[in-house]
Amino acid sequence: MIEDLTREQVIGWRARAAHDHQPVFDHIDRYDETSARRLFTSRLVDQVQRLAGLGHLGIGYTPWGKA
Repeated sequence: MIEDLTREQVIGWRARAAHDHQPVFDHIDRYDETSARRLFTSRLVDQVQRLAGLGHLGIGYTPWGKA
């Protein structure tokens, strides 16, 4: 897919993904993780996946009440 994009389009996709991680997940679903790593960089894909794993945490709350 990346071969079909201009340099400006790649920069635009990366800029959008830096602020909204959904395009990374959508790309992985539609193509695959290898393609996402080529388009968005491995570093960003790793970061997005790591942050998605933290999504279940309720930051600011503990089992004993509000932090």
